Amino acid sequence: MKVLRFAFVVLVAALVLASCSSLADAVLRGSLAGGGSSAASAAPAVVDFQSGEVLCSTGTVMMEGDYAVAKVLQAASPSTKNQAEVVFINDGSKSWVNFVVNSRKATKEDFTIGATVFYLAGWQSWDEGITSDNYRKEAWYLANITSIEELFKNRVEVGGVSYNIKYLRVPTDPIK
Repeated sequence: MKVLRFAFVVLVAALVLASCSSLADAVLRGSLAGGGSSAASAAPAVVDFQSGEVLCSTGTVMMEGDYAVAKVLQAASPSTKNQAEVVFINDGSKSWVNFVVNSRKATKEDFTIGATVFYLAGWQSWDEGITSDNYRKEAWYLANITSIEELFKNRVEVGGVSYNIKYLRVPTDPIK
């Protein structure tokens, strides 16, 4: 009788673990959220900044500082000593910044040797999809394109390091 009871407990435990595995697998595939797989749910999401978001830096040299995505609360003016007040997207903090740069996603036509682009540090070997949170909350840097030899692979060298072109941005304001 004890053996039968033990076998029953083992069988129930195995069924519970198997159902947890199936549930986790279903969640990972998105079948619970989307009701099955479809071409639309399989397509990677397009990541970009939201309306009104700009890249800002508290640095003193435009090409050397790190930039964060922010929204401008008060534009720079002579009365603010040419600093702008912004709220950073990554943590919601407010700050006065020296540089506010509008930008757009880069296109293949933008990639020429010497062109200045924004890049996400630490994402140089990344070719898979990036989340909107990572795209908008990670640090950005300015550098010049140093090679376009692998543009046919959707990669260019920025400051000597290879990056996927879909994660690069072009400043639309002058860089000094």
